[in-house]
Amino acid sequence: MQAEIIIIGAGMAGLMAGRVLAAAGKKILILDKGRRIGGRMSSRRDAGLLFNHGAQFVTAHSPIFKDICDQAAAKGIVGLWPATGRDTAFSGQPSMRDIASFIGADLAIQQEVEIEKIDRLDKGGFTLHAKSPSENGSPHYHCQHILLTAPAPQAARLLQPLSQQLSDVAAGVRYAPSWIVMAELQQVPDNLAPVLIDKGIIGWASCEASRPGASPSGAVTIQASAAYSQKFLESPAEKITADLLADFARQHNNTSLNWGYQRAHRWRYAKVIQPAGADTPFMEIQTGSLLATAGDWHPVAASPIRPASGARAEEAVLSGHRAAHEMLQKMAS
Repeated sequence: MQAEIIIIGAGMAGLMAGRVLAAAGKKILILDKGRRIGGRMSSRRDAGLLFNHGAQFVTAHSPIFKDICDQAAAKGIVGLWPATGRDTAFSGQPSMRDIASFIGADLAIQQEVEIEKIDRLDKGGFTLHAKSPSENGSPHYHCQHILLTAPAPQAARLLQPLSQQLSDVAAGVRYAPSWIVMAELQQVPDNLAPVLIDKGIIGWASCEASRPGASPSGAVTIQASAAYSQKFLESPAEKITADLLADFARQHNNTSLNWGYQRAHRWRYAKVIQPAGADTPFMEIQTGSLLATAGDWHPVAASPIRPASGARAEEAVLSGHRAAHEMLQKMAS
């Protein structure tokens, strides 16, 4: 399969870049190894319940992302979530993945395609080799330009035979992992806090029913602290579930909470704690072809007074926006 530009990764950076490039008339194809778009803008429906087990909310401080959030709010896709304690926190109504779906609407995307290797062609362009291609996928993809928005460790591996410089930038990025527990309270106490932040071993916990547009339910999403997640990264899911549910009960001074559905999920690359520097390269020209990177690990600051940290979804969006516009300028010159 062939496209002018292939974007690897359908997270917020890849989707925003695809939106910009497609609007400019470029033939793009986004390849993503997951079953659904959005990356860590992730939601799960199970047992009749909705859990947002990735990014809990987004904030908008840049004109670019404010405009997207305003458009999404006008369509009822996002709404302000006062329970977070932030005046500018937006949640999906009620699914966080809906924000990603809004940004990526009408883009050419193939899911469950994991790129294992990329070859640079002598006359320009690239061949991408898929690992165990899905039923609808292809074993090989061809393009003139590549934008790589996968998490930094995966990006570093794919970039290594193509660009030592870009590979080294990605290899220097560090992440904190995160364990998540999704569970159902079969009876919801009246005094249950809609949101808990930095309590015990809990980094964040939220009652999904407190989100804008959410239906009543006992669905609770609990994120472990970074320290706990790192310490018990390889522990069994059963231990993680027991620990986090017990701590949630302790924080509410109620050890008789009645839990039903329970499931644990581990993010190895949950939060960037050491991003690429603002002055490090994110693009190279190779034999008339562009090789570019973007993502929360190579973030763009949302405003002059908010240094880029890689911890905000908005910075990934702006990174994708920057890479796409730079590609368009280079292609036009």
